[in-house]
Parts: sequence; C-alpha cells; structure tokens
Amino acid sequence: MRTLLTLGSGLCLMAGLSFGVTMYRGQLMDASCYNQNQSVTGQKAWVRCVATPSTTNFAIHTRGRIRMLDNQGDYKAEAAFQDGLLRVDKRGDIPVTIDGRRHGNTIRVEGIEARGSNTSVH
Repeated sequence: MRTLLTLGSGLCLMAGLSFGVTMYRGQLMDASCYNQNQSVTGQKAWVRCVATPSTTNFAIHTRGRIRMLDNQGDYKAEAAFQDGLLRVDKRGDIPVTIDGRRHGNTIRVEGIEARGSNTSVH
C-alpha cells in the first residue's frame, strides 16, 4: 500500500510539473507581416518578417512552427527593444528565448530574453 501511495504521489507531481512554463528558443518575428505574407515563397519567414523596434505584434519561429505571442508578450518584446536588449544578428534574425505557456497557436509569455544575454524582460 505504501509503495502504491508513493508511486501515485510521484505521478501526480510529474503531471503537475508538465503544465509548467516551457522555454521556447527561436527567432522573433513581426506577426502582422507574417499574417499578410504567409503564402510568399522563397526567403525564410523569420528573415522576411524580422521584428523591428516599430513592431507591435510579435511571433516566434520555434521548432519549425510560427507561434504568436499574447498581448503581454507583445508588450515585453516592445520593452526589450526599447531597452536595447534585442538586436538583429549577422544572419539577419533576432534569436530569443521565451518562457511561457502555449495555448493553441499562442504563447502566454512569462519572460523574453535575447539569446546569449543574461538580461530578460518579465
């Protein structure tokens, strides 16, 4: 009985942890540009629609998919641009790490950080 209780408790703990925050690594994009140019072929979407300081709707290209950021994520990405944390790299994209929870095609953003940086916006 004690073994069964321990096993059950462990499984419940693991299930609870699986719904936590996920780390998404990818390239930050202009979501409006992507939505208007989804059918354009040729140049990679995350390079064609690279985010800029004037971008207001953001997305991330991660694991071969495009995921939209929620309103808080848009705000945090704008703040990171204003603080000078996000920059285009030599390949023409903006590598970022986003902590958040995915809901459908949208990520509820907890924090955003330029890859290779120790500073993030939460």
